Amino acid sequence: MHIPVLLKEVIKLLDVENGKVFVDATADGGGHFQAILEKLPKNGKIIGLDQDEEMIGRLKKKFSEDARLEFVSGNFRNLGELFKNYQGRVDGILYDLGLSSWQLEFSGRGFSFLRDEPLLMTYQAEPEPADLTAEKIINDWNKTELENLIKEYGEERFAGRITKAIIEARKKKRIRKTGELVEIIKFAVPGNYEKGRLHSATRVFQALRVAVNDELGALSEGLAGGWKLLKDDGRMAVISFHSLEDRVVKNFFRNKKQKGEAEILAKKPIRPSPEEIRANFRSRSAKLRAIKKIEDHNNDAFY
Repeated sequence: MHIPVLLKEVIKLLDVENGKVFVDATADGGGHFQAILEKLPKNGKIIGLDQDEEMIGRLKKKFSEDARLEFVSGNFRNLGELFKNYQGRVDGILYDLGLSSWQLEFSGRGFSFLRDEPLLMTYQAEPEPADLTAEKIINDWNKTELENLIKEYGEERFAGRITKAIIEARKKKRIRKTGELVEIIKFAVPGNYEKGRLHSATRVFQALRVAVNDELGALSEGLAGGWKLLKDDGRMAVISFHSLEDRVVKNFFRNKKQKGEAEILAKKPIRPSPEEIRANFRSRSAKLRAIKKIEDHNNDAFY
């Protein structure tokens, strides 16, 4: 079951009870979506967006018919295009950048290092042959490209050792499954790596997922597109799970504040309580930032 992170804090910072139109730009398992829906007035509206079409299908089945609901399939980097026919600006937008429990456990696309699945790591339910996948990165990228990826996107200190092991392994046969990659990583890193808090494959899998889905580029474009959707006093909340994402969000919010266009609603990122982490260990690295739009310099209708 997908457990939404920092749920009460999100509802408070988005000021849901006093708004009418909200966008959940990463609807995922529907946890935040459902909580926002429960607080909405009868004439309110919430639009759930997700680029995983399988997830959208699951959400439509999960939620009963309600005039306040709408679901859109697409990447949040394209918010402007996806909502071009939507009338009016919105009161709040939420981005939960974490991978859903369903995608980890049941998608079969290789997101989890605990399951032996095809090395895909794409959010697309049915990737095209030309689409980038983790398998293509692992097998086709040269040594420098692969090492830089693992070092920069995975922030992995043993990137060199892991890359060397991958290069040697793929000379013998193409690496196609997550289980194969996990074993390569396990034997490449020091024996005491597993004694730390993270599985030895965590950072490499993070790097691959970020690259396959261009997550940092999508986030930058998604924040900019979402900002245009917000009306004056509209709010934006973002939950990130690693430092690369958080840096993008922090810089975007800081830039808006420096321009006099926004008020930052929490001076420091909000972290889960010890109680929440005990109940949902996956929440341990979450950071919530929120911002309020205080002046719209473009008075032209967005749509």
